[in-house]
Amino acid sequence: MAKGFRKGVVHSSHFISILFCCVLSACSIQKAQKTLLHTDALKGAHIGIAVYNDTKQQWIDQYQSDHYFTPASNTKILATYVALKYLGDSLSGFKMAENADTLFLTPLGDPSFLHPDFTYQPVVDLIKNSKKQIVINVAESDDHFESMGNGWAWNDYAEDYQPQRSRMPIYGNVVHFYQNNGRLGIQPFYFFQDMIDVASGYQKNWTRNPSGNVFYNTAKQNTAPYFQVPFDTYAQPQLPVALLGDTLKKEIHSVVYSYLLNSKIIKTVPTDSLLKIMMRRSDNFFAEQVLLMASEQLLGKMDDAAFIDTVLKTDFASLPQKMRWADGSGLSRYNLNTPENYIAILKQMQDQFGQARVANIFETGGVGTLSSYYKDFPGELHAKTGSLGNQIALSGFIFTQKNQKLYFSVLVSNHMSPTSAAVRKAVEAYLRTVASKN
Repeated sequence: MAKGFRKGVVHSSHFISILFCCVLSACSIQKAQKTLLHTDALKGAHIGIAVYNDTKQQWIDQYQSDHYFTPASNTKILATYVALKYLGDSLSGFKMAENADTLFLTPLGDPSFLHPDFTYQPVVDLIKNSKKQIVINVAESDDHFESMGNGWAWNDYAEDYQPQRSRMPIYGNVVHFYQNNGRLGIQPFYFFQDMIDVASGYQKNWTRNPSGNVFYNTAKQNTAPYFQVPFDTYAQPQLPVALLGDTLKKEIHSVVYSYLLNSKIIKTVPTDSLLKIMMRRSDNFFAEQVLLMASEQLLGKMDDAAFIDTVLKTDFASLPQKMRWADGSGLSRYNLNTPENYIAILKQMQDQFGQARVANIFETGGVGTLSSYYKDFPGELHAKTGSLGNQIALSGFIFTQKNQKLYFSVLVSNHMSPTSAAVRKAVEAYLRTVASKN
């Protein structure tokens, strides 16, 4: 009896020790939450927190986790999901059909087409090497999307983070300005004819008229070696074909609403390689095109509203809360989502597409938009940032040093901090405590 009793005492002590540690951990996290909520940079802001320990299948922390926030570029998590679900291992660049003398091509929204980030250009090589007449279908009768997303800021039309969307993107739908041996370099050079004050434009900011493609430099000095201005895709539907013809020095014809029979798909870059760039630099253009491409694959047309409605009723039908989803990038303030929803979406992504694949796409501490944050983190963090005026978001997952897997989402709306860095640092301090205590 004595031996058994002593054994029981050991077990009880061990249990009490574990319980004591758990209480300390919970207290530490609650203290970290309180510190975050009362940070000066977040005074008066709306804050939502959700942290879920997937290893133990339990919530670690929740604060207004079912409330709605403007998620900004956390919306790209949704774009990543639909890309993984509907775009396959490689992007579909163009549909192609041909007869004895003509090569017919229909673009499928591929943002890598003649984009400086991608040297692999199979469609360009095909056109260059073909001796047949080239005809490109620049639009489909079923397409239903605007060149700018629902709820975008109209006066940001010339900002590099807001290129227009199109069925046939080319050069990232922006004009690239760069310094070239002390002179102004322009790509695509086709737009040179539409530029004002080129001679005095070296080391100056460039912009364009609200409609059309007349570019001019501002009086503001610019020392950056490289910058971009979106061109207007809406004003000239045949513009991408003209740009391609000018680039390749080859006559290319365009048609509208031409259906291709017996066509085949030309595959281009690996889907994950584009998503990795999209997530790590928070590329709005890639995210918007991904949404249109997924719509083409699922519905047979580019209709972002119809596609979003379909996915909300199917893939995302079981989320904890009903969300409002307006675009692919998060530029729209019409987007509304909750921390709990992001936990559910992140878990669904990893369950369907694999932990390793998803982790490889998401950015990590010290990389991309997290380049100044989460260095020497107590564990391994994979996350997506979000930033609009007065809005900050961070959602992702953590592998702790104690072999725990955590999902988290911290959404901040309406902060009045003069810099977003103070908000991000406060969120980082909170997550460091969460990771170190689990």
